[in-house]
Amino acid sequence: MRFKLTAAVALALLAGCATPPPPPAPGSAASKIVAMGEMENIEVGAIRVARENGFLTVKVQLSNTRTKNKMMYYRFAWLGNDGFPVADDETWKTLNLYGAQSTFLPAIAPTPKATDFRLEVKTP
Repeated sequence: MRFKLTAAVALALLAGCATPPPPPAPGSAASKIVAMGEMENIEVGAIRVARENGFLTVKVQLSNTRTKNKMMYYRFAWLGNDGFPVADDETWKTLNLYGAQSTFLPAIAPTPKATDFRLEVKTP
């Protein structure tokens, strides 16, 4: 009985010492997404970035991996060369992803000073 108790405590301690996954590489698609909570069953696909008429434009592909509908909130943060915001915070927008749906979120920076972006996502 004592051995089982010791083994259970050791197992619990080892489970708590698991190392977290490494942070995403700078400039990668994963580094552009900030999940404010869990992003279960939502996958980020291709991210397309271009400059049109001096403004940064972005399209981010999101996919619902479940067959049930999923609701989420999102907003873009527009950043300058130094990594700091160059525009006011956008309001949160709602997106309903239907079962197994894939869609693109289009966005245009509000100022030509924007050179990078961050997509912030929340799920209820």
